[in-house]
Amino acid sequence: MRKYFYTDGVTKFGPFSKEELKEQQISRSTKIWYFGIENWTELSLISDLDDLTSVIPPDLSKPTPLLNNNIKSNKFDFKKSISSLVINLKTHQKKKWLVGISVSIILSLIILGMFRKQSEEKLYEDIAANSYLTDEKFEIYIDKFYRDLEFYGIYPKKPSTIIIKFSKLDQLDNTTHIHAISFGRNDDDRIEIYINPSSWKQFTKSMRYYLMYHELSHDILNVDDLDRKTSNEGRLMYPEISSYERKNMDDFIESYHTLFEEESSKWKQ
Repeated sequence: MRKYFYTDGVTKFGPFSKEELKEQQISRSTKIWYFGIENWTELSLISDLDDLTSVIPPDLSKPTPLLNNNIKSNKFDFKKSISSLVINLKTHQKKKWLVGISVSIILSLIILGMFRKQSEEKLYEDIAANSYLTDEKFEIYIDKFYRDLEFYGIYPKKPSTIIIKFSKLDQLDNTTHIHAISFGRNDDDRIEIYINPSSWKQFTKSMRYYLMYHELSHDILNVDDLDRKTSNEGRLMYPEISSYERKNMDDFIESYHTLFEEESSKWKQ
């Protein structure tokens, strides 16, 4: 289930659910990252968080970024930033010390960003490296998911890559509280889900269906988690599996019907 991080340019904070993120001291220009995007991106540019952005007042003034973040290429234009600093140095000889500090900050952020990216990539690599195939028939859930979608007139592209494996998430840092995690969101050619085996072993039949349909909805329909509100408990995209413990298969069927009806209206537009 999706977790978000944000940074003030020096320190990384998180992980947070969307509801927890709303309670943080963030603005529209705050840089956000979550599994599925390559670089830190301004909150106002992340469509998945539009409902959060809508309740944050616009900034009084747009600060000049220390780094030039080109959204189209997802890479910083370091040459342009350094060139701008050189011009500033020639124009304001009396402020050499300020330029020097700016350069130091930029270089520090670049190095820090590289280390953070390596750390995040390592987490994904650790999850994948600890994964393994089993005799569990996960394709049964996938086939049923697509059949149920077709009943509601939803025909998403079927991906060329499907990876569903067990991975001991409860033994890895930052994932001890996660029962399953998906990495194929916003990538129509990929389903990639890792499930904590001890959780799966303890789950009832209905809980397993809730879990699989939840993660498949992330990867196939690109649906986000619901807010942690009492009114959302028990719904398919509610991010707390504990709310499913007393649910049976009839409850599950009603839950995914509700979601698919909502998604069907989007497909007909």
